[in-house]
This record gives sequence, C-alpha cells and structure tokens, in this order.
Amino acid sequence: MPETNSALPRLTGARDGWVPPTDYCPVSIGARLIADRWTLLIVREMLVGTTRFNAIHRALPTMSRTLFATRLRYLVRIGVVEHSPDTGDYRLTAAGLALRPVLEALGAWTLDWRVAPSTDGDLSAGALLWQMHLGLQRDRLPDGGVVLAFRFPDHNPGEAWMFVDEHGSGACIGTPEREPDLTVTVDLRVLNELWWGKRQCAVAIAQGDVGFHGAETLARAYPTWFGPRSLTA
Repeated sequence: MPETNSALPRLTGARDGWVPPTDYCPVSIGARLIADRWTLLIVREMLVGTTRFNAIHRALPTMSRTLFATRLRYLVRIGVVEHSPDTGDYRLTAAGLALRPVLEALGAWTLDWRVAPSTDGDLSAGALLWQMHLGLQRDRLPDGGVVLAFRFPDHNPGEAWMFVDEHGSGACIGTPEREPDLTVTVDLRVLNELWWGKRQCAVAIAQGDVGFHGAETLARAYPTWFGPRSLTA
C-alpha cells in the first residue's frame, strides 16, 4: 500500500496521487488561524505568565490598544484564550498552552540562523528596548538597581532609557525621567545586532561603535547585564 501524508488529507473522489490545494493543508489552516504576527506575540506574553490586559499590552509597545483588544477577543473566540469576568485575567486554554513548542521552535530557528530585521524600517527602538529590559540579568546588576540611558545618533526618537530597582523595571522612549547611572551612545542598528548576537559587544566597543558616559566600572560591566528571555527571539 502506498504511503500517504496525513498532513495532506485526501478528498472524496480525488484521483490517485492527487494533492489537494494548499488551502486544504493543515499548515495553511493553522497559519490563517494563528500565524498573524501580533497574535503570536500575545500568546508569547501569556506563555511567560502575563495575565492582565494592560500588562500584556505594555509588553507590545508598538501595537495599538484597539488592535490588541481585537486580537485578544479573537483568541478568546477561537478557544486559545479564556477570560475570567470575576478576576479580569486572561489565560491560555489547553489549545493555547500547546502552542509553546511552536513558538519555542520559531525562536530557536531565529537564534540559530541569526535572522534579524533586514531594513531600517523594521527596527523599533521601543520594541528593542522593551525586550532588552526583559532580558536584564538582575543578579549581575549593581545593588539597588540601575538606570540606563541610550542615545541614538541619526535616529528619531534619539533617546530612550530603562531602569531596574526594588520596585520593578521598565523601558521608555524619550528623555530619561531619572538621572542615569550610565549613558550608552550607539546606533540603533548596532544595538539591534548586539541583542541578536550578530556582533560581540566587546568588539563593538573596541571599534568605537558603542560609547559610554558614566562610571568606568559600570561601563566595563555593561556587556554582562543582558541575556535572552524565555520565549523571546
């Protein structure tokens, strides 16, 4: 008996060897259901434990609130997310939790092959700084936390900052609202390449592509402060 591909269902009356159109493929059906960029990113945030509407949205700073609400309602409608009216929490259903290996595989592929945004138009200072702040290795930071300012020459917006203290952490675009402990001057594309592992920070510093203003001890320690976050890529 010839082997059949279970991922390509045969249709009644189809001739032997006939492959159904792409629309019948489970990959195509799954892509239509869940493969929208924002939809997957919402699922990612929920997989790392975020359950509140505002908290999930804050993790996606370039996504409009209206679009976010629409996508979240859609995920509830198709049974990937459930909403508790009593607590206000949004949680993944069994179907949503089953997407973990899918997103982990996608993230691993991106890291393994070093696939990063290819054009300046793909770069977002807000999204990059948010991911970086989530990747801060707190056990390597100075006692009491740190405030980092970033200056991006030839980019608009040209400033951003992040902080970590005993009350929490965050990342913002614009002029720092706190006195920075260390200011990093770097082109946004260079910072993106460093985060994605396409360049080594020590090499970029030696080549003059990363500059610092602040305590020398902090500048020396800066390259050790960041690491990848689970399910982020």
